[in-house]
Amino acid sequence: MLEILFLLLPLAFYSGWRTAYKKNRSNQTATTEVSTRLVQGINFLLNEEPDKALDVFLEAPSLDAQTAETFLVLGKMFRNRGEVNRALRLHQHLVARPDLTNNQRQVAMLALGEDFFAAGLLDRAESVFNELIKTYPKNTAACIPLRRIYEQLREWEKAFILTECSVIDKTERIRLMAHYLCEQVEELLAKNQLFQVDEKLKKALSIYPQSVRVQTLFAELALARGERSAALKYFRQALMYDQRLLSSLVKRLLTVFTQPIELQQLYEVINSEYRRNPDVKMLPALTAIAQEVGQGSSLLPVIHQHLQHELGNVQTLACSARYLSSESDTKAALSELSLALGRLANTLPRFQCANCGYKLHEYVWRCPACHHWDSVQSQ
Repeated sequence: MLEILFLLLPLAFYSGWRTAYKKNRSNQTATTEVSTRLVQGINFLLNEEPDKALDVFLEAPSLDAQTAETFLVLGKMFRNRGEVNRALRLHQHLVARPDLTNNQRQVAMLALGEDFFAAGLLDRAESVFNELIKTYPKNTAACIPLRRIYEQLREWEKAFILTECSVIDKTERIRLMAHYLCEQVEELLAKNQLFQVDEKLKKALSIYPQSVRVQTLFAELALARGERSAALKYFRQALMYDQRLLSSLVKRLLTVFTQPIELQQLYEVINSEYRRNPDVKMLPALTAIAQEVGQGSSLLPVIHQHLQHELGNVQTLACSARYLSSESDTKAALSELSLALGRLANTLPRFQCANCGYKLHEYVWRCPACHHWDSVQSQ
């Protein structure tokens, strides 16, 4: 509680000073009472009795600007320490007081909404933030936490609307708007509402033309309509924007494109992208498709090149060992090594969030740990 003591002591000194120099007798009495309550509250905090301290603070007959600010900081400190119930009690009391200025009330309402959010009471937090935005339209501070609530509730349309007031950076704003539309598209695709999917995707494309996710969803829409060549075109466009998708898309691609002609076209697309920008992390996906079209042996020089000059990863080593076992004299040993490396590869996460370091086995657009968009990368 020492940090709270350092926070409140200046206010106690201020109140004592003001008490000593005020000429008006009634003001002297009031400020003396405030100063006395602060000292009592500090004593309770030092004695690890925060509830008694709260009782003393909340019974103050009047608040000036510095006292109100101190109470707000104290409430935030309670919330950061995980004492959400105490923070709620303090901020609810402040919001209910009739002697707060408009600015103080707005700050108190914002803090109260954040308390409810921290407590997991999303409906209560949503109500407070909406009331704050409605009552004080020029105050946009509530837009950010309210948008995050709608993300958790998967109310993507409401989150989309709030991007305008909650995200200052234009690049970040259009990226989020595209993701919110894509989330709606995936829900519509599951319901086979293809006309609405098309409208949403066109809107997303107009907002963020370079979105990889929009291209992959256009491919899924084309597949739903039976337009397989168009789907392959969209998949290729997505890979041109971001090659990291290949490792997560390969199973989907091999499931969808099963005809020999389609598989050959798919191999040509992937091989072309690899030649354009060789990346050792693409090798497992490339070899998987090459095997389907009987082109596995053509990749042996590429594998040798990677083994000699690239560090690679476990997946790459497993796939390389499997290929080399077919041409080596120690075929049995290499096959065993391939199986062992394959088992190891299956236990390791393939993706990691660049923002928080969270590791995942499957690619996702939004990190489930820190909730950042487009931060997941292959490792």
